[in-house]
Amino acid sequence: MARSSSEVLKILLIDDDEDDYFVIKNLLSEIKDTKYQIDWVNHFDKAKVFLKDPSYDACLLDYRLGEKTGIDLLQEGLNSASNFPFILLTGFGDREIDLKAMKTGASDYLVKANLNSQLLERSIRYAIYRKKTEAQIIVQDRMASVGLLASGLAHEIGTPIGIIRGRAELLKTQSSSPEVKTTSDTIVGQIDRISKLVKSLLNLARGTKVENLGAVGINKPIEEVLELMQHEFRKNNITVHNELPSDMRMAVVAQAEPLHQVILNLLINSVHAIETSKKSDSTRDHFIRIVENHNDQSWTINIEDSGCGISKTNLSSLFKPFFTTKEIGLGTGLGLATSYNIIKSWGGSISVKSQEGQGTTFSITLPKAKT
Repeated sequence: MARSSSEVLKILLIDDDEDDYFVIKNLLSEIKDTKYQIDWVNHFDKAKVFLKDPSYDACLLDYRLGEKTGIDLLQEGLNSASNFPFILLTGFGDREIDLKAMKTGASDYLVKANLNSQLLERSIRYAIYRKKTEAQIIVQDRMASVGLLASGLAHEIGTPIGIIRGRAELLKTQSSSPEVKTTSDTIVGQIDRISKLVKSLLNLARGTKVENLGAVGINKPIEEVLELMQHEFRKNNITVHNELPSDMRMAVVAQAEPLHQVILNLLINSVHAIETSKKSDSTRDHFIRIVENHNDQSWTINIEDSGCGISKTNLSSLFKPFFTTKEIGLGTGLGLATSYNIIKSWGGSISVKSQEGQGTTFSITLPKAKT
């Protein structure tokens, strides 16, 4: 777990003794390979607020905190889903406290009298590493469960999808109305798109090698998604600027249906970001802009919105499975993670730039197809 010498680790110290704060601060300053920023909180109740801050890399937690103990606060942190490791500090060694701390969820247990900079650095480094490893295992387990669920769900939805498609085709043959025939064709086309998308996502979940990559035009799936989302744009008074050149062949190495889904995911995120922004400023004009740039090897599509933006803290976790800033019921945290994996499987990349309160730009880069 090599670290850059310019990296700064943010440490939360919860201890009611100011002398201990200066001791630990001095010990951390002696560590040459890594810089530390230490924030000190000296009260149990005040510390609860800091436990919800995801920017900390680790927490040093004193066992004695007035009438309550560090283990009580450790439990509070775990209940509030703190995503950093806790290292318990005590003034004396006590095996019973040691075991209780371990069972509660502490990453380590250190006796203050034995502390030195080398021991403290190692404890923090190991605690952070273990926490990241545990998080990766949890994500892998969840993804495996999602893969199994998706596989079963694909079979379950196959029958009703087939019935809907059959009824749409029957309606088309029995009706003489051109409007009904056009609507039936639309239903059949969308059902076929769902079937292909489910198959593609299943292959992705199973780790199946991506096949049938070919030259896919960028303009058509973007135009289709924009048409599909016209109601959302009108409802939220969003002006859409599709600035892709219609006279230029913009073919990339991809698959049509998953590319359609990736674009849909990104535009839905833009709409949600604008909806959030409108809650704090209902008079501001909002837009979504789609532009391109390219070089000899690749096309890049930029989807820019004027929404609420993304905080620096959340940017680093944006493409992680199950990470979401949306309210419960509005997002699963899988849309961007799935989009990232789809684009990556084609040899491309997806990145994001954002300024909180100003807006966000997602960039999809894909290899140019030989034409």
